[in-house]
This record gives sequence, structure tokens and C-alpha cells, in this order.
Amino acid sequence: MGKQKFTIDPPPKEGGSEKLYRVVYIIDVSAADPKEAAGFTHQIMTDPESLPPVLHVIDDGGKSMKIDLSKED
Repeated sequence: MGKQKFTIDPPPKEGGSEKLYRVVYIIDVSAADPKEAAGFTHQIMTDPESLPPVLHVIDDGGKSMKIDLSKED
């Protein structure tokens, strides 16, 4: 079986006072099934002791940037 390509669309254009962004958190976890993987990932995301993540942020124009929250500006 070949590799599947995963596509994430940008968020819709909104008329609010702030721009809308789509933020993607990517993590690889070992688990018995997809639900367990999702639960484990949620635990990691909400654990105050976890390291700050690297996130992919997409604006409403489709521009994507990688933001590493563990690095100081």
C-alpha cells in the first residue's frame, strides 16, 4: 500500500475583528487503538508538566508556518 497524503484546508475567511487560524498539533503515540491514542494525546496536551509543543499554524489564505513554543523569541 502506498503512502496516503493528508491535506488540511485553511480555515474559512471570517468577518470578525481577529483573523481566524487553524492550528495543528502533530504527535506520534503508541496505543492499542485509535481511541486510546486520542486519549493519550489529550493527556499530553493538557499536562502542565509537558514540554511546549511545535504547532503548525495555517492562516485563512493558506499560508502555513511552524511555531516551536519551546524556543524563546
